[in-house]
Amino acid sequence: MKISKFLLTFSFIAGLNFASNAQVNSVILEDQAVIDTTVAEEPKIIYPYELIVFDERDKKEYKVLIEDPQIVEQRLKAIEKTMPMVYNESVKKYLDFFLIRRPSFSKHMMEEKEIYFPIFENSLRQNGMPEELKYLALLESGLNPKAVSRSKAVGLWQFMSFTGKEMGLTINEYVDERMHIEKSTDAACRYLKQLYKKFNDWDLALASYNTGPGRIGRTMRSTGLSNYWDLHPHIHPDTRAYVPQFIALAYMMNYGHLHGITPTNIKQTVPVEKVILEKYVDLSVLASLSQLDLAEIKRLNPHIKGNILPAMPYGYELTLPATNLAYFNENKLTILDSASRKGELPISIENSDSENPTMLASGSGVTTTDDGTIVIGRKTSTPHITASNTSDEDQEEIPVKYKNITKQVKKIHKVKRGEFLNKIAMKYDVNMKDIKKWNNKRSSQVNAGERLVIYVDVKQKVKANSIAAKTSSETIKKSATYTVRPGDTLWNISQRYDGVTISDIKKWNNISGNTVKVGQKIKIKS
Repeated sequence: MKISKFLLTFSFIAGLNFASNAQVNSVILEDQAVIDTTVAEEPKIIYPYELIVFDERDKKEYKVLIEDPQIVEQRLKAIEKTMPMVYNESVKKYLDFFLIRRPSFSKHMMEEKEIYFPIFENSLRQNGMPEELKYLALLESGLNPKAVSRSKAVGLWQFMSFTGKEMGLTINEYVDERMHIEKSTDAACRYLKQLYKKFNDWDLALASYNTGPGRIGRTMRSTGLSNYWDLHPHIHPDTRAYVPQFIALAYMMNYGHLHGITPTNIKQTVPVEKVILEKYVDLSVLASLSQLDLAEIKRLNPHIKGNILPAMPYGYELTLPATNLAYFNENKLTILDSASRKGELPISIENSDSENPTMLASGSGVTTTDDGTIVIGRKTSTPHITASNTSDEDQEEIPVKYKNITKQVKKIHKVKRGEFLNKIAMKYDVNMKDIKKWNNKRSSQVNAGERLVIYVDVKQKVKANSIAAKTSSETIKKSATYTVRPGDTLWNISQRYDGVTISDIKKWNNISGNTVKVGQKIKIKS
């Protein structure tokens, strides 16, 4: 059994204290007039020293180096740029945690960070934010783009659905951009910028990112305190740990190797190429025809939920591995055309009874591509059929086409005791500002029993040639100009106009990023 130098030192000190106390008590009992003035000299700890630790997570032993606290404090000051990197008992507690109890986590983060940090640093630089914020994703998700918390927060930056949509991220049955590495990082930068503007303090901004700005604001008002470390004892225990853990992880990513924790399998960035998809695409077909690994495509696009990407306004960006794209680039149009055909199954011709595949296709609902591949399920071109030359039986065989539409439905919500406006907005997946607008409310306060008008989007399946389908595709009748107000985002601006998307607004106004400024004029076209 290995006994660490740290434990031996602790036992030695404890033994000395016990012996000293016993001696003083003995003197007092024997002779009250005699006073023992001797003081036991505590042994000085010699830094640095090695410690053998066992990590319960990976069931492995690690030999770590314990350093002088004064040196640790100096190192933290050395990496301090914009955000304060203080050293105190709270920070020391979590430094010990990531060094002594979870060295496996620190090691894993060192191995993963080279994939994500360049992306984080670029986005932080573009948004004028401190580079140190890149360490926050380690604390939020352990650098896992598909991380989902118990409270249903998702992605590298752990956005709730409501906040993600507020920051312009698309969340639907096909994609969840909270898992999109670049887009979620940009959204996190913009959200953190809002929090900093509110509190003018980075520690408070971090704390409010974890627990919500409302809760931090209420704690500040109830205590009369405005400094994070003064507020520290008064906030929720989880949030109390948040800033010290952030500082501890920042330290470990810069100096972990000096404590004996070194990465063994450093992940490197894979060269990629962006492809714009302008129509429906089956990724499994695309991967097969392109001689690409579907699992690799899904890894590079963690925000895509399944294997299907529907047609989206102005296309949708897909990331592909650049090193294996030679075949795809040579046959791009053909591959994308094949991958965009719904319900088709390509098969090769083997032992066909017909000597003329084309003739077989024309008579059986099977077509032949130029390279001789048989495709089942695609209708061949036929003469235009009218009701006058078709029997009832023939008419029944003509498939009815349907279309998915989104319809806005008015609902009345009766406020229950304990409910607040933000919670109600999250329930219906709408904007809190819109609820205030729909109900002519100036404040966010609601009272039990109050009835609120709320408009929600409901998806319906209707016949493609029906009035409902045609009506749903109509946009606003006239062009308009919208002036950006405080708190506006591209998403909540798009929600004010029927059929208008974020992509529409960006295209009409030549907006490259996802941010808008107060007072900016936004064109909305018919």
